[in-house]
Amino acid sequence: MFGFIVRGFASTASFRIPESHTFQQTLPLPPVTTLTGLMGAAIGLSFEEAMSFREQKSILFGVVGSNKGEVRDLWKYNKIKSNESLKDVLIREFLVDLSITIAIASREKTVLSMIREGFCYPKYALTLGNSDDLFKIKQIGFIVNAEEEQCTTFENTVLVGDQTIDYESAIDLKNTPITYRVKAPQVFLLPISFKFNGKERRVSKRQQFTFIGSPIKLKRPLSAYKIEDLIFSLL
Repeated sequence: MFGFIVRGFASTASFRIPESHTFQQTLPLPPVTTLTGLMGAAIGLSFEEAMSFREQKSILFGVVGSNKGEVRDLWKYNKIKSNESLKDVLIREFLVDLSITIAIASREKTVLSMIREGFCYPKYALTLGNSDDLFKIKQIGFIVNAEEEQCTTFENTVLVGDQTIDYESAIDLKNTPITYRVKAPQVFLLPISFKFNGKERRVSKRQQFTFIGSPIKLKRPLSAYKIEDLIFSLL
C-alpha cells in the first residue's frame, strides 16, 4: 500500500448530516463523500466521475483533525410550493478553524502520483462543505510506503463501523487543561455510494462510521496504516 498526506486548514467548514433539514448539524470531520469530492476537484473530475474513479482505482482515505469550536448560522430562504413562495428559515452549523491532515492511499503508485499532482496544481477551487469554505493547503507529502499496524488508541479521527461497543476512555486527566472539551465518540450511518441520473443522485449504499474526538482505547485492535508520522484508519 502506498500513500501520501495533505495538511490543510479551513476557517469554516460544514459537513451536513444527510437526514438533517431545518437544523443542519455538521459532522466533526469530512466523510468519505466529501473527501472524494475534494480529490475530484483537485484532479478536475465531477462528483459522479470522482466517485467512479475512487471505486475503480480502490482509493482509500484517512483523516485526522480538530477544530476550535462550532457556530450556527441562521439562513432565511424562499421555497416554492404549489405556485406560491413561502418564507422559511434553517440553521446551519459550522466548524471554526479546522486543521486537518488527509491521507490518500492506493496500491497503484501511478494513480497516487496523478492525484498528488492534482493537489499541487488543483483544477478547481478546493472546499470543505459549502463553496465559501475554502481549503488552504499547507503541506503535501511525498508518496511513501504505508506501513500496516494493529492499533487500539485513536484520537480526532474517523473509524469504519460502530466502535462504541467495546472501548474505554484514554484521556490523561492529570495532564489535560481545564479548558479541554471532552468529546465522546459518535456513530453515523452515512452514504458511501450513489446512483446518478443526470443531475439527480440517490443513495445506493450506506455504512456506519465512528467519529472519534477525545482519545479512546479499543478492546480489540483495528488495522491502520502509518503514513509519515501519523496513524490513519483508512476508509
